[in-house]
Amino acid sequence: TPFQVIKVRLQAKEHLGKYSNSLDCIQKLCREEGLLAFSNGLSATIGRNSVFNCVYFTVMFKIKQVSPTPQDSKVKATVHSLVTGFVGGVMATMCNAPFDVAKSRIQAQCPNSKSSMEYTSTIQALMKIGRTEGLTALYKGFQPKALRMGIGGAVAVTAFEAVCE
Repeated sequence: TPFQVIKVRLQAKEHLGKYSNSLDCIQKLCREEGLLAFSNGLSATIGRNSVFNCVYFTVMFKIKQVSPTPQDSKVKATVHSLVTGFVGGVMATMCNAPFDVAKSRIQAQCPNSKSSMEYTSTIQALMKIGRTEGLTALYKGFQPKALRMGIGGAVAVTAFEAVCE
């Protein structure tokens, strides 16, 4: 989460021009908000990662149950692994995207005091975003993330299976 906080702060429009680079962001966060600022969004990150892993591995397991890896061709087996990992990654992203949006919103905040924070918890952020901006707001940035996570899931499972052989 500390690196996520830095990344989100550097990218968020609310902080444009505030930080000149990652090191500057770290120094200003420590000075202005304290070390605990690096844990902002921790519960949303845990929720996001937990949902992703549960769905990713479940989907891949189910696909392999329904469509076992072909044994007659190395190319077919590799394509099967790539497709399985890609579908698992995209399906997992469909389920964890709201947590990712909540995490980014929480981490983008620059609180001066507890009362000025728009988002105070993961559940509160999910509810507020859904209620005020609509459910589609919980899927902002979904397409590039789904593509990235699908490709990452495909490469990860294919590499893992290749190493295990």
